[in-house]
Amino acid sequence: MSSIVHLYTSNKLEKGEKVLADEIITYLQNLTEQRITQKDLGDALGISKQAIGNKKADNYHFKEYEIEKIKRYILDKYKSTECTIIDKDEPQIILDYYPEVFGSCGTGVFELSQTKEQLIVPKKAFFTRYSTNKKYSVINARGNSMQPYIYDGDRLIVEHWEGEQIIDNRPYVFCYDNEIFIKRLAKNVNQLIISSDNHDYNKIVLQNDDLNKVQVIGQIVGLMRDLR
Repeated sequence: MSSIVHLYTSNKLEKGEKVLADEIITYLQNLTEQRITQKDLGDALGISKQAIGNKKADNYHFKEYEIEKIKRYILDKYKSTECTIIDKDEPQIILDYYPEVFGSCGTGVFELSQTKEQLIVPKKAFFTRYSTNKKYSVINARGNSMQPYIYDGDRLIVEHWEGEQIIDNRPYVFCYDNEIFIKRLAKNVNQLIISSDNHDYNKIVLQNDDLNKVQVIGQIVGLMRDLR
């Protein structure tokens, strides 16, 4: 049921339609896998939790600019600002890092090199639980199409794809027509929907023969920014 609500709310948000507080919370919880509260909505808009409660009681429909402000705040809070400092006392792992393999957060770029390094990664940099049964590597992001979630120059932790079902609206690294991209993916019957967090970039829908040009490399499961 929650996935249906998420899809319904996501469609309303993408169309710029007004939605209720509970719909926003459900959407963001599915997007971030975090517990989102009325206080989070209030903090995003600079008002109290009680004010959000009053809006909920009044069946207030949030305006498009309010929804956008809330979404950016939540993504920054739960995705972009975590896991940026390595502490010698915290759990760490060593992953393969490909400094010359760039995942594009823009119009697409394909640069592949055999150069590989070893990188110390704090486990808290993962958005999902680290598993010894999974294969991970680290690449760089280039471009601004996924801001404010991913910024140019971020190091991204990629969980290699092994044929699992695509989880709607998660960020993936994929190759399309010999170019590497980082975008959110969603499946709709015989279509693949590709979207950016930066609204300056249009949504792309692939279908028919174009689907054969897509090779999913992996899901973005963590990021490192300004590590020190």
